[in-house]
Amino acid sequence: MDIDAKRTTIRVRLEKAHDDLAAARALLQTAHWRATVNRAYYTIFHVTSAALLWLDVSRSRHSGIQSAFGEFLVKPGLIEREYADIYADAREWREEQDYRDIARPLDEATATQIVKDAERFVARIERYLRETGAID
Repeated sequence: MDIDAKRTTIRVRLEKAHDDLAAARALLQTAHWRATVNRAYYTIFHVTSAALLWLDVSRSRHSGIQSAFGEFLVKPGLIEREYADIYADAREWREEQDYRDIARPLDEATATQIVKDAERFVARIERYLRETGAID
């Protein structure tokens, strides 16, 4: 993929992340905790896939994106370890709420924290992308 196409795709993925984050915030205000966590997770997923694309890393599965985030961004020290923890926590909550019939109780405080973490995650990844020239 040439550099212009890569930057265009990164912008599209960032737009998806921001759209999902806006949806998570709106769902939080209407007390839809499961849906809030789902959209907050996808915020993290899309912004991570944008950062990985900048490194020419592509994965097709959620587990692959998370693993590649650790391998190519966290392990080399490009992104702090706390963001790998945020990713793991959001994914765990999302999968549990979406796929288990009986899941841990999800409340406003937990959903709010996951949204706040997603906001921090987006800000950090966008800072990385700006610093490396992927976005303006």
